[in-house]
Amino acid sequence: MKWFLTVLLTFFSFNVWAEDVDSVQCADTARNEMASDTGKDFWGVSVAGNVSYLIHAGEYNKELLHSYGTNHYDLRLRWQPRGRHETAYDRAMGHPTILAGLIYEDFGRVKIYRNDPSHRARIGYLLSLYGGVQFNIVRKGRWAIGLDLMQGIAYCPHPFDENSNRDNEVIGSTFSIFFGAGVSAKYRFAPRWHASIGLDFKHYSNGTLDRPNLGANTIGPTLALHYDLGNQEGNMKGKGSKNTAPEDKNYRKGFYVDAVAGMGLKSLIDHFTIHQSKDNPLYGFFTTMVAPMYRYHLLHASGIGLDYTYADYIYKVRDYDRLQGRTGYRYSPHILGVSARHEVFYRHLSVNVGVGVYLLNRTGHVAKTEESRIYQNVGLRYAFPFTHDRVFIGYNIKAHRFQKVNCVQLLLGCRI
Repeated sequence: MKWFLTVLLTFFSFNVWAEDVDSVQCADTARNEMASDTGKDFWGVSVAGNVSYLIHAGEYNKELLHSYGTNHYDLRLRWQPRGRHETAYDRAMGHPTILAGLIYEDFGRVKIYRNDPSHRARIGYLLSLYGGVQFNIVRKGRWAIGLDLMQGIAYCPHPFDENSNRDNEVIGSTFSIFFGAGVSAKYRFAPRWHASIGLDFKHYSNGTLDRPNLGANTIGPTLALHYDLGNQEGNMKGKGSKNTAPEDKNYRKGFYVDAVAGMGLKSLIDHFTIHQSKDNPLYGFFTTMVAPMYRYHLLHASGIGLDYTYADYIYKVRDYDRLQGRTGYRYSPHILGVSARHEVFYRHLSVNVGVGVYLLNRTGHVAKTEESRIYQNVGLRYAFPFTHDRVFIGYNIKAHRFQKVNCVQLLLGCRI
C-alpha cells in the first residue's frame, strides 16, 4: 500500500505539470492552420508484455516469499474524444486517452512457503479488468512521453485457504482491488503504428474486506505495440481538432461545502490472527466527512475536512485484546480527525485524496501496531449529471503509514 499511495501522489504532481505543458501545446494547436479538424474520435488497440518484480517489503513477507518474478500481458482499447465528444476537461488535460483493458499477470514463478519448501502455496495468476486514462506530458515530433493510471477488479483462482493454500497470505480473497500506474516513451514509426517502452507498477489488495491482506505490488519494464484505427500521426505531433469544445456549464470557481456520509467496511486482523481462517466477519460502520473546499480551476479544488466515524466494532477489538492478555489500552467507538483535501475533476468523475491527523482515536492494541496518528484517504467519485454534478457516489480507501489499509468506505455526498 505504501508503494500504491506514493505512486498515486507522484501521479498528481505529474498531472499538474502535464496540464501546463499540454495547455500551451493545445493553444498552439488551435492557432495552427495545419491542424486536423476531422471532428472524429481517435480509436486504437494495444498489446503489451511485461517482466516484473514482486516487491517484498517487510520481514513477514520475506519469510513467506522465496522468489519474486512475475509476467503480465495487457490487451487494451483506446479512445480519445474529439469533435462533438470533446469537452473543456479534455482540452484542460491535453486531450487524454480513455482506456479499457484486460491484464493477465502470471505469478507461476513466485515461490511461497513458510517452513517446508515441498509444501508451497500458490497464487497462479491474476486476471484484471480495468478502466483508466493516459495522457502525454511531453510531445516532440514522432516521440512522446506519457503517463497511465488504471483502476479495476482482479480475479485470483487460488487465494488463501486454511486447508489447501495456507501460506498464500499475499492474495487473501478471490477478488481484489487493482491499481496500476506507468510511464512510457512512445515512437510513431508509421501513420497507424507506434511502439513504446516503459515502467509499470501494479497493486493488488482486498482492502481489508477479507483476511489475510498482505497484498501484492509488482514493478517492471513493459514493451507495447499500438495500432490506431485511423491516421493519428498529426495527433502524436501535437496536432489535433480545433479548440471547439463547449465550456462546462457546471463549473463555478469559488467556495463550496463537500458533505459526505457513508458506510465503512472492514474485517479484523485479530480474528484472522487467532483463527487463521478464510471465514472472517465483515463489519460495517457509519462514517461522515464535511469539508469546506475552494475550486480554483476546472480540474482542481482544495480544502480542509473534518472526518468522523462511529466504529462500534471497537468493542469486538476490546474482546480480542482481552482474550490475548493485552491490557492498559483505551477504547471508544468515536473516531475524529481533521484532514487536508485535494480533488481532481474530469467530466463527471473525480479523484479525491487527503492526509489527516486524528483528534480522537482509541482503538486498543491495533492503534499501536496497525495504525498511526496520521491517516490517508484515496477515493473515486461519480457525480450525477442531472444534479449539475452536485450529488455524487463513490468510495474511499483509508490507510495508515502510507502502507496499511484500514477500511473501504462507500459514500454518498453533495457539493453545497
